[in-house]
Amino acid sequence: MKKVAAVFRYVFAIFYVFSALGYFFGFMPLPKMDGMAQQLMDAMVSSGYLMIFVKLTELVGGILLLFNLSGPLALAVLAPITLNIFLFNLILNPSLTFLGLIMLLIHLGLVWNYRERFMLVLRKEPDPFISARKFSA
Repeated sequence: MKKVAAVFRYVFAIFYVFSALGYFFGFMPLPKMDGMAQQLMDAMVSSGYLMIFVKLTELVGGILLLFNLSGPLALAVLAPITLNIFLFNLILNPSLTFLGLIMLLIHLGLVWNYRERFMLVLRKEPDPFISARKFSA
């Protein structure tokens, strides 16, 4: 099962790295869309920072996943982007909903693979390495 998770991690990471580098170096331009989908993409690009920020986030998250430096952190950083890819395609660009669904399912599968590390953040008992200090008023 670890090999399957590693393959999905590599595919997911390469998608994001390739998408970001393609945007910055122009070898993979944004696809043309219809109606509101194209208007939203144009607004993100013409804002001067939003698409650059998204692509930099994709690049950093993808590199972290690709080299297995901090999988849970990378997945947490990429979660809003993956969810927006899915919702954007579901609502504004239905012809690519399947791609968004595949991305979302891979992302959720990778989160499941790292579930023990994510559960450390959600546990209720105090961390034994952090001493509790009482602050006096």
